[in-house]
Amino acid sequence: MPSEQLISELLTTDITYTSAAIRLVISFLLGAIIGIERQQRRQSAGMRTMILICVGSTAAMLLSLWIPQSYPHHNADPGRIAAQILTGIGFLGAGTIVQSNGSVRGLTTAACIWVIAIIGMCVGAGLYIPAAILTFITLFILIALERIENKKRLSGDIKQLKIIFTTDTPDIDTVINSIKSHRLFIVNISSEKHFDTSESILLFRVQTRRNDTFEQLFNDIHTLCPQIKSIGMYDL
Repeated sequence: MPSEQLISELLTTDITYTSAAIRLVISFLLGAIIGIERQQRRQSAGMRTMILICVGSTAAMLLSLWIPQSYPHHNADPGRIAAQILTGIGFLGAGTIVQSNGSVRGLTTAACIWVIAIIGMCVGAGLYIPAAILTFITLFILIALERIENKKRLSGDIKQLKIIFTTDTPDIDTVINSIKSHRLFIVNISSEKHFDTSESILLFRVQTRRNDTFEQLFNDIHTLCPQIKSIGMYDL
């Protein structure tokens, strides 16, 4: 396709087979950019999901514009289908949010699903530059701002919390929630099981504030998990 014709199809406000195909391809590429980042982080909504949402939103937006263009005497509202996209995306995003014992996960992925639908809608409406800007802003938030957050979280002292249980099936979730309730950031978790003694050990690397005392933390964890044999906090 000659470059002049390509530019004309990109800028046209009329929905043709060519302009629709071009917009779907652009939507595919922008959805893939966000999807690759989500896939690398092993999120529930990965590359395929993000691409499908983006392309689907673009197709719905194209349909919204095509109906009044093709049936001008039917008083079709071009915003009606588009308005329902975000309602449907809200249900899809809610499916990625997991709540367990007071801990909520998946909010960032749900927000990504919502934003990727808007990116697809922008492409479908021919707003390529806003769609591209929104894509790279989203990517910046997901990558750069997360690193800034993690750096800020890890600005305190890093210590090792060691908990020995008299059972080989400890209630890990209860321990994690108790640690978080004391405003300690968990860097990572490792565990050991001793089958000969039916004991287990949990090792937490946690970020603490410099003046923290741990007596109350130890008592709270032991109250919630009476199978604990000993608890210790050590410098690394």
